[in-house]
Amino acid sequence: MDISHDYEELFRILNDCKIKYLVVGAYAVIFYSEPRYTKDIDIWISPEANDVNRIYQSLKKFGAPLTRVSPDDFKDRNMIFQIGVAPVRIDIMMDLPGVSFELAWENRKKTHYGKTPINILGISQLIQAKKKAKRTQDKIDLERLLQIVKHKKK
Repeated sequence: MDISHDYEELFRILNDCKIKYLVVGAYAVIFYSEPRYTKDIDIWISPEANDVNRIYQSLKKFGAPLTRVSPDDFKDRNMIFQIGVAPVRIDIMMDLPGVSFELAWENRKKTHYGKTPINILGISQLIQAKKKAKRTQDKIDLERLLQIVKHKKK
């Protein structure tokens, strides 16, 4: 997998600022299965209200375009903050329907993106999230993940 220097820099900043985050979506699926095309990386940030200023400051440090958002906007669980354009867009999410951040954090997988440590959504919670999603690609991802879990049980 090619390493995006922007992604790696953002992970480094999030780690330095002690932001709890999980990589979700296609990059999480790729971690457990096989490479596939994706137009972005999805990063789920802890919804803890006391983190909103640190979230805002970390994105500012990264150089994100923050002219139309305030720290309080990151309290909105429906917010998806997009940085950049496909195929290297970054989607910052404040919620993942059907999944508890606390449980997901406890079951996260630790790995590296390039040389930077990152946190990946655990496979059980990833399956939960994919079951809630309705897109065709999510259904394909779900089948792939279920096959992986089934194969591991053998």
